[in-house]
Amino acid sequence: MNYLIIITAVISVAIGLFIGALIVWLIYFWRRRQIVDSLMRPEDIVGIYGTVEIPFDAHSKGKVRVDIKGSMVDLIALTEETRTFNAGDRVFILQMKGNKAWVIAEESVKQ
Repeated sequence: MNYLIIITAVISVAIGLFIGALIVWLIYFWRRRQIVDSLMRPEDIVGIYGTVEIPFDAHSKGKVRVDIKGSMVDLIALTEETRTFNAGDRVFILQMKGNKAWVIAEESVKQ
């Protein structure tokens, strides 16, 4: 009868170790497939909307704030539109040249 308890305990421990190792192995390979990349490239910024922080127009620079990959980033903003952008206005980023964002008004995109 003692042998039956010992055999049951050994089998239970072996199954527990096997299942535990299998779960660790699955988590390891699942995490290896995830790509973690916090680097911000110009193509990540182009095509998103931002909010004007410092007013600007076609003859001056301003600042816009955008949410990229869960981080708030401030960018120098320029425009070729004749209107003046005020703090709080929504803008659409058309392109990046160097570290400067060329933007248009949110309303211009919807037309």
